[in-house]
Amino acid sequence: MGELSALATATMFLTRLPTGKLASGEPAELARSSRYFPVVGFGIGVLLATCLALLLKVFPASVALGLMLLLSIRLTGAFHEDGLADVADSAGAFQIDRKLEIMRDSRVGTYGSLALILLVLIKLLSLWELVQLDVRWCLCALVAAHVLSRWSSVWLMVFVPYARPEAANKVVAEGVTLRRLVESTLLAALLLILLAYWVSPAILFLLPVAWLVTVLAGRHFEKTFGGITGDCLGATNQLVEVAVYLSVLGVLSWH
Repeated sequence: MGELSALATATMFLTRLPTGKLASGEPAELARSSRYFPVVGFGIGVLLATCLALLLKVFPASVALGLMLLLSIRLTGAFHEDGLADVADSAGAFQIDRKLEIMRDSRVGTYGSLALILLVLIKLLSLWELVQLDVRWCLCALVAAHVLSRWSSVWLMVFVPYARPEAANKVVAEGVTLRRLVESTLLAALLLILLAYWVSPAILFLLPVAWLVTVLAGRHFEKTFGGITGDCLGATNQLVEVAVYLSVLGVLSWH
């Protein structure tokens, strides 16, 4: 698989953007494309940051951020938010089998609804505060969050076993090797270094923040479900994104 095809496959997997015939749906190709997950996140982040910068010239910050979040959901099809909602809904059960069964259910329950409401609220409020403090830092945090949240999926697929032995996604997860993780990590670090040139080298502290959130999430999933599922990847994606916003906001507020 060529590099352009690998990038298109990662884009197809993580977004709703059209990729034409370049992308492949084969599990082995999806696994190999995982090294480009941070690059796809970077593209999404840059697009959203650019739109936000333009929207801020026309609308108040609250409206601009709301429209930007709407665009982010349109770009990804709420792929990751759906995972968070399913994981939250599983909290209503105690047996692992029952938890996994609930996560298969397409309906959203009380826990899932509350998780989504709180997720959007925290994103909106944290980004709104960042805009008030420093627009450039806000835009960089937006890009970094999407880079690192996509990277988290690669880490989980390498170090945490898959919970459902019969699931089709297990083949993809098992195909993501340590080599893919190293490649993905190097690309994520490089992209953050590019952001550091624009805003500050301090942005590199987000790498260990994302790693810590991912490790803790992975341990929780292994203990709770016996491993990860696709929903767990989406949930961690959202947790890392929010952790980035809150970390940047905390540092800027403290200074």
